Amino acid sequence: MAPPPYIPPCAPYGTYPSSYGYQPSLAAGIFFSICFGLYTCANVIQTFRTRCWWMGIFFSCGTILEVIGWIGRTVAHSCSYSGEINTMQIATLIMGPAYTQSGVYIALWMIVKILGRKVSPVPPKLYLLVIFGVDCVCLSLQAIGGGMAGAAFDQGTSTSTGTTIMVVGIIAQLVSGMMFAGFLCIVFPRGASQIKASRPLLLACTAIVISTTMMNLRGFYRSIELCQGWTGPLITHQGYVVGLDAAPMLVAMGVLAVLNPSVLLRRVEMKQAVEDGVNPIDVEKGAPKRLDSDAET
Repeated sequence: MAPPPYIPPCAPYGTYPSSYGYQPSLAAGIFFSICFGLYTCANVIQTFRTRCWWMGIFFSCGTILEVIGWIGRTVAHSCSYSGEINTMQIATLIMGPAYTQSGVYIALWMIVKILGRKVSPVPPKLYLLVIFGVDCVCLSLQAIGGGMAGAAFDQGTSTSTGTTIMVVGIIAQLVSGMMFAGFLCIVFPRGASQIKASRPLLLACTAIVISTTMMNLRGFYRSIELCQGWTGPLITHQGYVVGLDAAPMLVAMGVLAVLNPSVLLRRVEMKQAVEDGVNPIDVEKGAPKRLDSDAET
């Protein structure tokens, strides 16, 4: 079989067929790159302030991947024929939300420890281990499938195998997100009285609900988009990726940056520390002795 025609990494518009089916918007690329960049700065600052390292790392990784993806789409405005840029932007934009979702999982784990074991149908540590295990599998499938599909697309060969693997990973992540939403519907009503009594706790729970809803909406879109294939009506029309991927993630990551759970939950912990006679400085510094260390895990 003859090798596919050579397409340079970047070429003038109209010289070669577009990898997207359209010319990526320069304005959208710049706008979302700046927004997610600001979210990244906010996440990094708040991580060092609160010392909630894992939550902060996951939130920051999620926004950084969004920045990379949208910078890629910004560059693609001038060279929408680069297979390398196309592979990079779709891989980062697909995997980025998984890291943000992992940060939300940690936030709920902290909330369960604050509210007490009674609100959770399973031990907090077990919930965290299981849901992180599922996330690792989902990310691995998305990375492997995306790499295979991107390589096949560049070589002009069938992308079906890689696409199928990636779709399985995305759908599995969507199922995980829906199960997490169901878990929220159990935990929050059980702890409603405590949540309503604390404004920081209420705001943190609100941020989790909004971000989870937005990420699940985006997950539905991505699952349907990739099931249609690389030339389907969703993936080849820019309005869908802006309205059903970028916009939901802008809201999800934005609410987590403004109503950052690590900041809000630290306030709750410090207030409880004062009430329980524990030195709040230990809580602020993230010392091993936590006010909720006697909670059943």
